[in-house]
Amino acid sequence: MTVLQVGVVMTFAVLAIVFWFLQIVQHRQYQEMAENNHQRTLSLRAPRGVLFDRNGKILVENRRSFNVSIVREHTQDLDRTIRLLSAVAEVDVEQMHQIVERHLGEPSYQPIVLIEDASLAQVAAITARSLDFELPDVVVEEVHMRQYPTDALAAHLFGYVGEANDAQLGDGVRVGAIVGQSGIERVYNKLLMGQDGARRVVVNSMGREMSTLEEVPPVEGRRVQLTLDYDLQKAAEDGFRHAGFNGSAVILDPRNGEVLSFVSLPGYDPNDFSAGIDQATRAALNSDELRPLQNRAIQGRYSPGSTFKIVVATAALEEGLIDPDHTVNCTGGASFFGRYFRCHLRGG
Repeated sequence: MTVLQVGVVMTFAVLAIVFWFLQIVQHRQYQEMAENNHQRTLSLRAPRGVLFDRNGKILVENRRSFNVSIVREHTQDLDRTIRLLSAVAEVDVEQMHQIVERHLGEPSYQPIVLIEDASLAQVAAITARSLDFELPDVVVEEVHMRQYPTDALAAHLFGYVGEANDAQLGDGVRVGAIVGQSGIERVYNKLLMGQDGARRVVVNSMGREMSTLEEVPPVEGRRVQLTLDYDLQKAAEDGFRHAGFNGSAVILDPRNGEVLSFVSLPGYDPNDFSAGIDQATRAALNSDELRPLQNRAIQGRYSPGSTFKIVVATAALEEGLIDPDHTVNCTGGASFFGRYFRCHLRGG
């Protein structure tokens, strides 16, 4: 009995010391953890700036869309959540695992987007499971998705957007940010990006939002007006298609150098990149012999041919080396710096 009494006293003494250590010594740490457990900060993505043509016609704008993300900080079984989300949304589970693995080095409180531009059916199914407390660590958020002309008008000029890669991080660009990857979207990315906002909410033990504590609204990106003429651009592209040709056409205003039309065909649909392009579509674009991703207007290398005679003649006139009545006799070729160059016509 004495040993039993001593054992009971020592047990309660140890418990008292542990409780004192947890509740007094580590009180501040556990209080902060408890507050973080029922508070969540949601990023509010800023809509990108709208692109207009020279007459004020909207060329590129934004549309409302839904992204489905997972917050690792609030999940107890990450693998189970991924499997369940894959079954509910009917998305390949291996693809989701690959996305999560790419972002494992990021802070656990930062959401990982698993489904971009989710359909209404996917959103409804996921939301219903969240209400049933099956997916409390999955967040559905409304975002602004880039929307380009449906006929792929001026695709190479506008370019497309995508998630920032490692080389693009920094200078205000965070992990997961959507930035311009080519064309106007890339050149004027700083103007078009805007400034993201944030919303701090209170959630219950199941991760369901109860109230909003603080909200900083996002700031839309700057609106950019181009010198492009929509009607002229469409007419040029329709002309190529009507004739059945691929190629490039750039129309400039000789008075000031403004670009009125910028055509490169075949093109591609930038909308495929807005929602995260799938591997099959990307592979088809890369394997196409016509190379639709190549901007023929500025990336193609072609012999200028006789059009360069205009440049040489103009320079000679400006320098006073010839007059407008000057004639040149061509015999089919000439030697320059020890090398003989033939003309297009052997007879000259």
